[in-house]
Amino acid sequence: MYHVTSPNRLFKLKSVINIIVHSKKLQTISNDIPKAVAGDIRKLLRQKGFAVQDGFTSVTIKCTICSNEKDEQKRSENKLYINKTTGYFLCPKCNVHGDWNILERLIKKTRLEGTTKEYIENLTKKVINFQAAWQSVLDETKSVQNLSDTELLDLFRLFEFPYHHEAGKVLSETRVSMDQTVLYFPLKNSLDNVVGYRKLQAGREEDVESHGFYAAGLFYCRAMKVNRTDQALLVPSIQDVLHLAASKIPGTLIWLSNCSLPPSLLPSLEGYQRLCLWGDWDNMRVVAEKLGEERCRFVRPTDGLVTATEAATADLSLKTLVSEAKPAAHRSITTFAALRDDVYSELTNIDKVRGVKWRRFPALTRLLGGHRRGELTVLTGPTGCGKTTLCAEMSLDLAQQGVTTLWGSFEIRNFRLARTMLQQFAGVSLEQNLQDFAKFADDFQKLPIYYLAFHGQQPIKVVMEAVEHARYMHDIAHVVVDNVQFMLGMGEEREGDRYMRQDAVIAAFRTFATARHCHVTLVMHPRKERDTEDLSTSSIFGSAKASQEADNVLIIQDKRLTAVRGKKYLQVAKNRYSGDLGIVPLDFDKDSLSYQSKKKTKIKQDEPEKLLDQCFEEYSLEDQHHIGTKSSKSQRNRSKANEADTFLSDILNLNRTR
Repeated sequence: MYHVTSPNRLFKLKSVINIIVHSKKLQTISNDIPKAVAGDIRKLLRQKGFAVQDGFTSVTIKCTICSNEKDEQKRSENKLYINKTTGYFLCPKCNVHGDWNILERLIKKTRLEGTTKEYIENLTKKVINFQAAWQSVLDETKSVQNLSDTELLDLFRLFEFPYHHEAGKVLSETRVSMDQTVLYFPLKNSLDNVVGYRKLQAGREEDVESHGFYAAGLFYCRAMKVNRTDQALLVPSIQDVLHLAASKIPGTLIWLSNCSLPPSLLPSLEGYQRLCLWGDWDNMRVVAEKLGEERCRFVRPTDGLVTATEAATADLSLKTLVSEAKPAAHRSITTFAALRDDVYSELTNIDKVRGVKWRRFPALTRLLGGHRRGELTVLTGPTGCGKTTLCAEMSLDLAQQGVTTLWGSFEIRNFRLARTMLQQFAGVSLEQNLQDFAKFADDFQKLPIYYLAFHGQQPIKVVMEAVEHARYMHDIAHVVVDNVQFMLGMGEEREGDRYMRQDAVIAAFRTFATARHCHVTLVMHPRKERDTEDLSTSSIFGSAKASQEADNVLIIQDKRLTAVRGKKYLQVAKNRYSGDLGIVPLDFDKDSLSYQSKKKTKIKQDEPEKLLDQCFEEYSLEDQHHIGTKSSKSQRNRSKANEADTFLSDILNLNRTR
């Protein structure tokens, strides 16, 4: 039977593909990475007559865009911060920001170009629109400080915040809706100007909405009667801020949502001489690298208590823990005395050390323990076995749990990869559920997934520059390269040179994973072997460097074409963390493009009486049938026995006659 697709349905399918191809929601990392070195930045600025002031993360000059102020006090605020690593610039006063190539054009030319002028005008319009939106929030809400003690206590109970008698004053600038179910936390820049806000709704505290220029502002407050301004404490939740304020910890208390620190936030932290980080070490380590490890201190976990909220619940002294904060960086040569706290914290936080657990693949979690930063994983399998599909679902599972992922798809186009991951995310066929496409796409867009804008053969230097840039800008925790052979291409070198190039790629990603504390997954093709033979670690194409450098080696074994009852399964061939090896069955669902393990369906117990009656009826029928068959069998056995007796007697009589 042939199925005919209507023209209307074909039009809808084409529109879905066009939406995915042309959508701006697909976050791609271009190969046009702005290259800026601190020395080159200073050299160019000095040549143009700018006095350069050096800082921890940025160099500061006078802003040429808003430097026409006559008031001397206002002119002192015209500071332009330029990131030493990327060249990203930001002026907190006029809110002009952008990449180094834009600032370079502004500095080199006396008159503004049409595109640059239009760019600045668009930024100004965005600032005006946000100010109007923030004013409407102020008009429709009231300050937390204006609530009565009873209302404030009820509000804190609703949001499950720790309450103390000065909590209202600590959150004095926070706004609350009239029905007291939504909180608005203002985000301020280095000049104390509101540039965004976070919206927190009761019952949905995990879904924090950010509005305005939230990437350039922080929510911070101070405990009452504390005047120290050279120290700041960065914590991942507002509950941690309130606990530290209740303990009167000296310094500025900063809510760093999700432990994410975009480069645009660095100017707001430039004035602090000492920064204390309290949270998950894997995330805070990345934050410390951006802020400058020489001024960062880290509060070590105590008995498995990672956050300030957990320590306060256990009645520990928060002041003592902050005062005992250790430096975030170690020397090149160290001793066990310096590593002792790290070893103890790993032993007391063994569940978190194992990594992020896969929810879709519990059997893989039992073998590997989880997805850990700083490791290198190699995934291989025969051609057409579904390496990309499986790797996409594994990375999607982690991204849904907050693991920021960078996909480098050199074999297939980004829009086709995004379509596969979107269908895996939805769990249904997109073609048959086009009416829900917008809903699925809006939810998928919120995931922290980025894509490299590369395809086919690319130089390893260009790829690594893009990966380093993405890690710095977006706090990437997982990098996927699919696949290494497509990225290398054929080239004009001899076969031995190709092996050397592949070894150089593996060495580069191995160094990146270890130095940047980021997990790297490399998809690689195996050598061509007999279909009847199982693949092993020595089957990976190239030299033995891939399997030697990898912490985990995963092999897809596909026996469906070589055996009658052949199965497809994922084999853990190497596990450096725990050494556990084994297999994970893979059952593919074509509608959702998923290998997720299916749950066993249970018998419905809506009508227990009918089930009992049916069981009794079947039992009675089987019993009668059993009795009938039993009697017939006994009759047959008797007849067979009689026949055997007569046969034996005939033989005996025959022998006697002889």
